[in-house]
Amino acid sequence: MWMNRRSAIEPIISHLKHDHNMIQNFLKGKEGDRINVIFAVAGFNFSKLIRAFFVLFLIVSSLIFFRDD
Repeated sequence: MWMNRRSAIEPIISHLKHDHNMIQNFLKGKEGDRINVIFAVAGFNFSKLIRAFFVLFLIVSSLIFFRDD
């Protein structure tokens, strides 16, 4: 069970490290590490939110512009 959870989380951590610049930390100390992780996760969640809004925009615009009257 633990390995299943770990295999589900590791791709997300890898994505955060490589795509959200968590490989190199410019902030000092443990508090800087925490701040860096919080900003990276916030950016990850914000990109997911933007993607969801874009899909919603496409659905609404297709309903408005391509309806049969």
